[in-house]
Amino acid sequence: MKFLVIHGKGSSPEKIGWLIDPLKEFGEVYAPEFDLEVKEGVEKALKINFDCIAGHSRGGLIALITAALKGTCVISISAPSDRIRQLKYSSTFPKDTIQYRNYLDLLKIPEEELKKYSAINYANKIKKALLIHGERDEIVEKEQSKLMCEEIGRNGGECELHIINMRHSPGKSNEKEIKEIIQRWINTKIFSK
Repeated sequence: MKFLVIHGKGSSPEKIGWLIDPLKEFGEVYAPEFDLEVKEGVEKALKINFDCIAGHSRGGLIALITAALKGTCVISISAPSDRIRQLKYSSTFPKDTIQYRNYLDLLKIPEEELKKYSAINYANKIKKALLIHGERDEIVEKEQSKLMCEEIGRNGGECELHIINMRHSPGKSNEKEIKEIIQRWINTKIFSK
């Protein structure tokens, strides 16, 4: 099995070992440098050959859309699946915060592009998804993953959601739990059928 793993904005493959490592026992893992806006990220990911895609944050958003378009399974961690909702949420923070800087970045993108590259609009094409989100996520509301998973299920897809005790990015204390969740999901939802 081949996995494509995509990091989030301002991150790198080295910083998402917690997402890469659980996949290694199931096959080949390709985790390239991927600091691209969502539109360009989806376009690049669609050209790569893989069986399942995983991503964190913006990488998780790219993974969700790409999985929908390619018909592959997807593992998404802390993804802002609705970019219009993310724009509104980020706008509520004080100007000296990372959330507000994200808001300013989103303002640079035309509204139509934000809508087009929102994974929630592709939920009807996602067949198998694992979503993990932090209970204490300070960047993306956990409701984004809840709504995404509900929408996938409403459209006949399989979605498993885990809200765990973490912030936006997992700490060392979350790595074992994330590994167990991912490996159990692959063993029961991907390899068992």
